[in-house]
Amino acid sequence: MIDVRSREFAVPFLQSLIQVDTCNPPGNEHRLALLLQEYLREEGLDSRVITVEQGRSNLEAVVAGGGGRKLMFCGHLDTVSPWTAEAGKYPPHGAVIEGSRMYGRGTSDMKGGLAAMLLAAVSLQQEGIRLGGDLIVLATAGEEVDSCGARHYAEQHNLEELDGLVIAEPTGSRVAVGHKGALWLRITLYGRSAHGSMPHLGLNAVEGMMEVIALLKRHALEWQAHDPVLGSSSLSVNTIAGGVQTNVIADRCSIDVDIRTVPPLLHAELLAGITAKLDGMQQLNAGFRYEVEELLDRSVVYTDPAEELIRTALELAGWAGEGTEQSKENGSAGIGVAAERAAGGVDMTIGTPTGGDAVSAAVQGVSYYTDASVLHNHGKLPVLIYGPGDPKLAHQPDEWIDIEAYLESISFYRELAVRFLGVAAD
Repeated sequence: MIDVRSREFAVPFLQSLIQVDTCNPPGNEHRLALLLQEYLREEGLDSRVITVEQGRSNLEAVVAGGGGRKLMFCGHLDTVSPWTAEAGKYPPHGAVIEGSRMYGRGTSDMKGGLAAMLLAAVSLQQEGIRLGGDLIVLATAGEEVDSCGARHYAEQHNLEELDGLVIAEPTGSRVAVGHKGALWLRITLYGRSAHGSMPHLGLNAVEGMMEVIALLKRHALEWQAHDPVLGSSSLSVNTIAGGVQTNVIADRCSIDVDIRTVPPLLHAELLAGITAKLDGMQQLNAGFRYEVEELLDRSVVYTDPAEELIRTALELAGWAGEGTEQSKENGSAGIGVAAERAAGGVDMTIGTPTGGDAVSAAVQGVSYYTDASVLHNHGKLPVLIYGPGDPKLAHQPDEWIDIEAYLESISFYRELAVRFLGVAAD
């Protein structure tokens, strides 16, 4: 029986995931979920495919343990759209290997991490290791757009039953304890049309929107916040649409606003503040009318580095146990070394927790949001974000993953499950 953690098996396995087009929109995650379910069935792992929407599904697999804690590994099946032939050198779904890299859409974000989680679970099954608790592997639909898969899971399950959540988003094989919140707004300004040669008879919504944008920028400076781990809040106006043609005064203009938040900012208070500012602007020119539509609301995710899940991950990522009998028995010596190389020599130095000492570690936050904002049970559930991909490559042409980092992450996830859940005494 071939070891699923071996290069001979794990690399073609990841290639098979990359070669299935799950670009979102439309997603089409159902077909990949079915392929993975068939593989897990062959390995003797219980799994089920849960329909979320037409052609879109989650996959849930459970490695049943001894009835103790429950740990969830979570990754998403979908990717963003492929790059064009002009933008990149490699085919988006070719899974081409060149040197130490595999190229393809989703290699870093995040089929690499998802594949590693699945193979970590299968390796436990292969070796007959019965965990002290349940390991749940959830592959979700729709994370790249609206987290429809994670929301469907949260609606159907009691998140209180979980004791830890691991998200395989790309972190350069570094331990991340959270991410910023995201609030997306669409602001539409309505004016009055007129002939372009008689602008005084109309009310130009495009010109009015310039004032709205300036107002938003001023307001953002008033509520700007900074967190030592998660970074700084931000506001950016990223789309604008308005007007009919050159010789018609625009009676409508819309913008999409991307707001990223860190503690102590609250989305409800931000939205109320923006609305109040727009009310004030409307009073100055009663001819304008505006609407604010909330497109997305994702909460901040943050886990105290002293939590057991994070401390365990830090031990593994920094390889505090190198040279010990435990490291030799688990075959995981050197976890994090190749990953550090792949990440360009980032500082992975951490302090090893001993006894009751506080964890002294260089933890980080990530700038993007994840399915954790839906699954973290309003901040009650400890969340670890850890993946072998490079976050800078996400959504980029010629996306790639370092193969050594990917292989090491399989052992990382496997050992994390063993240490956090323990091994059942038969």
